[in-house]
Amino acid sequence: MPKRKERASRFHEEARRLREQAERQVTVSIWDRDPIKQYIRRFGWLQVIQDFIERRREAGVARPLKYLTIPGPNASDIGLLWQAGLLTRTNDGFPYVAICDRTSVEQVVANLGKLLGYSSQWLHAAVQGPKSELASLFPFDVINIDISHPVISGSSTRSKALRNLSAIRWMFRLQRGQSFLLLLTTLPDEAARGMLEGVLLHNLDKEDKFKEAYLERYGSLSVDPCMEDYTAFTQLVLPKIIARIARDLGYVSREHFAARYSRQAEGGIVYNLICHSLEFEPLGIRKATKKYEPHFREIPQDEVSDELSIRVRIQAERAYENFLLPRMFRPF
Repeated sequence: MPKRKERASRFHEEARRLREQAERQVTVSIWDRDPIKQYIRRFGWLQVIQDFIERRREAGVARPLKYLTIPGPNASDIGLLWQAGLLTRTNDGFPYVAICDRTSVEQVVANLGKLLGYSSQWLHAAVQGPKSELASLFPFDVINIDISHPVISGSSTRSKALRNLSAIRWMFRLQRGQSFLLLLTTLPDEAARGMLEGVLLHNLDKEDKFKEAYLERYGSLSVDPCMEDYTAFTQLVLPKIIARIARDLGYVSREHFAARYSRQAEGGIVYNLICHSLEFEPLGIRKATKKYEPHFREIPQDEVSDELSIRVRIQAERAYENFLLPRMFRPF
């Protein structure tokens, strides 16, 4: 290829890349100004994090908050938390903030300055394994995962969902038993309806207390009434899946703010997003300060660790059962 054509090809490719980047930024800017999104950040996430920090303070923990996020190009969540006085900023940047963003890392780093760390990989690649790019930065106090793919999926998006669920599992392990908040925004997947019906039927068959509560709520064992609002049902199931992961690593789960909202995609298609804020606290630790420190020296296995006592395992199982029933039948 002649040099002139080669240069022209490069220019066209760069122009295309910049155009696509600008289009993404316009879309993200619109989303960031969305009143519902702002409400969730300001009256959901912000309040939950403030309360978490207050509990740390009461326990005698004075160190700065460590924060991991998928920020998007505008890093609006980081700006909001900094303006509220929840994140530490120095002349160089944000030394206790780490980001994972496949499309916006360079822009965010350029705007924010020096960070604790960053990755331009997909989240599952950045945290999967003890030698992954972000592994050495764990544990964090707050992890904010705002993704446009489901965590529970049917066949059409199963690979993406499994990667997201794997990332969550690995983050639990990398936390090494330290208390933390998980702020999760994700997408319900209609293709997973059949799978979720199967999960519900299994629970009705195997969990007597759940069965009794379900009969009291719906008057029969038919799955149809529970599945009428599919988005709400996904909101019920997702925390249960995550709480099971937490149980197996000796955590008690607590849910705080939860919400749902709609967004319009290209072509006018409207889809729902669901938001959850979950707090995980290690069991078997008496001194409050120690709950905000790593409990395990090594990264535990993806199951109940041998380092957990039988008493803690029983406590975790009971805490998991107590988490399920009240939330299974409350409206969102």
